[in-house]
Amino acid sequence: MKISLLRERPLWRWWPVWLLQHQSAAASSWKKLQERPLSTFMTWLLVALSLALPASLLLTVNNLNSVTSHFERPPQFSLLLTEQMDLDDATHLQQAITNWPEVARVKLIPRDEALSQFIALTGLNPLLESLPRNPLPHTLLVSLHNTAPEKDSTLLAKRLESSNGVDQVVLDTLWMIRLEEGLRAASRWVLAVGAMMLLTTVLALGNILRLTVVARGDEILVVRLIGGSSAFARRPFLYTGLWYGLGGGALGAVMLWLFCGWLAGPVNALFILYESQQRLQWPGIHYPLGLLAVAVVLGWIASWMACERHFRQLDKQ
Repeated sequence: MKISLLRERPLWRWWPVWLLQHQSAAASSWKKLQERPLSTFMTWLLVALSLALPASLLLTVNNLNSVTSHFERPPQFSLLLTEQMDLDDATHLQQAITNWPEVARVKLIPRDEALSQFIALTGLNPLLESLPRNPLPHTLLVSLHNTAPEKDSTLLAKRLESSNGVDQVVLDTLWMIRLEEGLRAASRWVLAVGAMMLLTTVLALGNILRLTVVARGDEILVVRLIGGSSAFARRPFLYTGLWYGLGGGALGAVMLWLFCGWLAGPVNALFILYESQQRLQWPGIHYPLGLLAVAVVLGWIASWMACERHFRQLDKQ
């Protein structure tokens, strides 16, 4: 019976028949995959690797973003004063800069205190005692308000450089800005790699499913001869692509969890050594569900493309 005749009936009459056809197509396509276990597993492995690689890279970038998001980054400058500036002059400059509206606070580090800190960190006390004088200058730590935009920070840096007695201005948060830009570039790189891997998966699955469609070309001709529609003939292959995607997505999710389990120990130990409260973020439920959804859609698209290409060739004959 043709599908068009079924659709002329009320919905409650042809709906069970349509559902039964889908169940039959899904069961038959799954049975055919079971008949070729090695080929099916290799296809699942292809899909799993294509999805697990960009997913693991994306999870790594998300972990790095979560770590850096806890870093406080108040805009701060280190002003290295000239050798001619004594402590009184440094104190007057500190008071003058404190009155600037962009500045939140200014801390003075005398050269003797800076030398003591340097000795405590490096342990070079014998070497520094042999020097005729303290080589370190007085230093001012200038902190801006958290609401200060980057444009004001740049203008303030130029203004500080032009101040009397200032030898050099160092932006202490420059490394943090570079890190954030690097993570932003890495995120885009991961998205580009993921898009290329997904395209590769579609092409590979499309080629595999096209061979399946060609091998069962006689079945398609018989279906057309008895009046079956293109949708009816396409349905088993769509479910084949669905099973390929579903199996590959599930295998990819398992690979992602194994990857996180392999890295969790060393990464968490590294956090503990740096006295950080952060821990490695696991994929949770969103990553596996996302992999399954993406894999199913890719399998469906690949099977649709393979069927449409074969049907167009049949129509030309």
